[in-house]
Amino acid sequence: MKRLKSIARIAFDLVIFVGVCLCELGLRKWLKPHKRGFFCNDESLQYPYRESTITVPMMVGIVLAVPCSVIMVIELFKQLSPLPAASSCEKRKSPQSNASKQSGCRVAERLMHCYAQIGYYLFGLALTLVATHITKKTVGRLRPHFFAVCQPQMPDGSTCKDSFNYGRYIEDYQCLGQNHTESTLGQVGQSFPSAHSSVFFYSMLYLAFYLQAALSTRASKLMKHLLQFTFIMFAWYVALSRISDYWHHWSDVLGGLILGCVIAYIISHYVAHIFVRRPMRLNSNVAPKPPAKPSASPANSSGKTNSSPPVLPAYTFGTLPYLPHPHATAAAVAAAAAQQQAQYAQTYHNYGYVP
Repeated sequence: MKRLKSIARIAFDLVIFVGVCLCELGLRKWLKPHKRGFFCNDESLQYPYRESTITVPMMVGIVLAVPCSVIMVIELFKQLSPLPAASSCEKRKSPQSNASKQSGCRVAERLMHCYAQIGYYLFGLALTLVATHITKKTVGRLRPHFFAVCQPQMPDGSTCKDSFNYGRYIEDYQCLGQNHTESTLGQVGQSFPSAHSSVFFYSMLYLAFYLQAALSTRASKLMKHLLQFTFIMFAWYVALSRISDYWHHWSDVLGGLILGCVIAYIISHYVAHIFVRRPMRLNSNVAPKPPAKPSASPANSSGKTNSSPPVLPAYTFGTLPYLPHPHATAAAVAAAAAQQQAQYAQTYHNYGYVP
C-alpha cells in the first residue's frame, strides 16, 4: 500500500511538471505580445544588430547539462547514513545475500535522491520560463536594435528618415524587416525581462545553494566556495553579454536577474528544502548505550575525576567545544559531552557525510 502511494505521488508530480512545461509552450505559441509604440529620435533603440554571444541552444544545453550533472555526481558519490534495519530491503535480505541486498538498497536510495533534487531544479526552471515569457509578452518593450531589425514603415509610406515623424509617438506601423527572419522580427518587442539573465541566474544561484547544503568541506574549505563563485560569475557574464550584444537594456538584465534569484531562493528553501535538517538514521543493529546514572560517591561529588576529555570532531563548524563546569558531577559531564557529540554527528550528516 505504501509503495502504491509513493508511485501515485510520483505520477502526480510528473503530471504537474508536464503541465507547467505545456503552459510554457502555449505561452510562446499563442500569447500575442503587446505592440508598443516608439519615437523616431529615441537613441536607446538605434543600436546595430549583432548575433548573440550565448545563443538559445547554448543556453538550453548549459542550464540542463551543468546543474543536472553536478547534482547527480554529488548525490551518487556522497556518503550516506547507515540503512535502518526496519527498511523493506533489510526485511527481505537473506544471510547469503546480505551485501548484495544492501548494495541494491544503496543504489535505489541514491537514485531517488537524484530524481528528487533534479526534479525540484527542473520544476523551478520551468516556472522561471513561464514567469519570464508572461512578462515579456505583457510589457512588450522594444529591443535596443529595434530600428535596425524592424525598419518600421508608417501607413502613409513614410519612415523615420522623414523629418516630420520626429517628436511623434508612433503606434501604427509595420516592420519591413529586410534580411531578417520571422523569428527575429517576432522577438523585437520582447526585451523586458532578459530571459538569458533570469534563466542563468536561477540555474547558477540554485546550484550555489545546493552546493552550500550538500557539499562537504572536509577535503577543502575553499573548493565549495570557489565553485559557487564560478557559477554565479558565469551567470553574471551571460547577463552582461546581453547588454554588449545590444539585445537588452541594462534594466532588462536587472529585471531578469531579480526574477531568477527570487525563484531560485523560493524553490531551494520552500520547495526542495535543501537546508532543512533531516533526522539522522542510525543502524538499529547496534544497541544504544544506556544513559549514565548519577553517582553519589564522594569522588564524583567533589568534581575530581580521572575521565578523559570528550573526543570532538576535527571541524566544529564555528561552535565552541564543551567545557565541563568545575563543580559538575561525572555523570553530568558525560551526558553533556555525549549530547554535543550527537550534535556534531547530526551536523556532519546534514553536510552530506557521516564522521
